[in-house]
Parts: sequence; C-alpha cells; structure tokens
Amino acid sequence: MYTALIVLIVIAAVLLVLIVLAQNSKGGGLASNLAGGAQYGAVAEQKSKLENYTWGLVIAIAVLSIIASISGGNRTVSSDDQSDLKNRLINQSGVQYNTTPAEPAADFVPEN
Repeated sequence: MYTALIVLIVIAAVLLVLIVLAQNSKGGGLASNLAGGAQYGAVAEQKSKLENYTWGLVIAIAVLSIIASISGGNRTVSSDDQSDLKNRLINQSGVQYNTTPAEPAADFVPEN
C-alpha cells in the first residue's frame, strides 16, 4: 500500500507541474496559446478551472503524504540493525579508526 501511495503522489506531482506550467502568469504562459481566439469569459473560465485543478492536486498530495506517512512511517530500525549497518560500513571502507582518545601535549601552554 505504501508503494501505491508513493506512486500516486508522484503522478499527482507531475500533473501539478504540468498544470502550473499551463497557467497564465504575469507575462503569459501556455494558457494564452490554449485559449486561441476565445473571448475573455472563456479565458477567465479556463483560468478558474486550472486554479481549481491546482488546488485539488495540492490537497491530494498533502492528504496522500499524510496517509503514506502514517502507513509507512512506523518503520523503525532496531539497535541490532543499526550496529550491523555500522559494522558493514566500517568494514567496506577499509579505514582503521582509533577509538582511544588523544592525550593533550604536556608542554602546551595557551597564550592570552
């Protein structure tokens, strides 16, 4: 179910991007080309529909994100898994780490 929700969120996000690009901003956008020779009322109606679709997709993405967070957000990593992952990462890097703390130099005197 979690995967299906993520797929729906991605599809809604792509549609949202396309609708936002189609809207007429200050200078003009794709909506001016789509309107063609239509009268002003038709352009205003189209703008209203695009705004409604935009808000609908924003709300849908928000709701789907919350549902996905609730359904798949309880995946926790146990401490055994964390230590196993840490050991695998250390072994892969091949770097030896010194775990003993360094001792300060005996002759170091801070200046004022």
